[in-house]
Amino acid sequence: MRNQLLHVYRNTPFGRETLLQSAYFCRQYAGLSLAIYVPHHPRFEMRFESGDVLVFLDKSYLLAPHSAREHASRILDEVGVEHEFLSATDEAAQELPVLPTDFKYMACPRVVSQQSHRIGLGHIGPKVRSIVQHAPFPVLIPSSNYKPWRHVAIFYGPTDLGIKTAELGISVARIAGVPFTIFTQLDGISRQECERRLAQAGLLERIDNTAGRWVVFERGTFEENLFEVPHDALVVVGAGAGPLLKELVFGSHLEKIQSFLPNPLLVTGPHWHASI
Repeated sequence: MRNQLLHVYRNTPFGRETLLQSAYFCRQYAGLSLAIYVPHHPRFEMRFESGDVLVFLDKSYLLAPHSAREHASRILDEVGVEHEFLSATDEAAQELPVLPTDFKYMACPRVVSQQSHRIGLGHIGPKVRSIVQHAPFPVLIPSSNYKPWRHVAIFYGPTDLGIKTAELGISVARIAGVPFTIFTQLDGISRQECERRLAQAGLLERIDNTAGRWVVFERGTFEENLFEVPHDALVVVGAGAGPLLKELVFGSHLEKIQSFLPNPLLVTGPHWHASI
């Protein structure tokens, strides 16, 4: 596995903001560097063990290709982040770029196949959801404007993926040297079961021995309680298999998180192989 974050660069002011957020994540996560892909084709493919994802890019990704590398290099040199430019392999029959998938993280804006000025806060595009569904790595979904994060907010439920996601969030906070808070909404689940799973995984002890907190919402709606998430937090959340992936858009806690919070998100999917 490459100790890198994959970033598909868009040579626009919007793309500058998302690149700055990827660079900040690498600066906070010691030893992580950037792999930059500058597209010259409106599509690319990613081949995962669980299935292939064909990504269609909007036209802004192909804007001014002659200055794309120069702009990206200038941004990253200014913030002092190690990076390299990635060359995709081309399939001779289709001339379709194929990106490698052995990265530790990948950055995706909420939508990659629509004009940036049409992107709404409360929508994650279907191609980004497909990447989350199949990727063996967590996906960083930046907010629309670059803003440093100084806290990690972790959403936890008592499932295997919930435990792995909590472990990831705690580890990111430890590496970055920032405090973390685990949030749990008791909608149809018991506090005792949540606590049992945390204790079984050794996470209660890690919370007690660090600057972490576990906040359990027993009252109020989930939407109301989202106000407690720090404005300067990286939000870490899991997206399970099947219907839960649809819930990135339709009627779930995940939908509400990405609709109500302007924070950057770090999303783990069902095929993520946990390796900190």
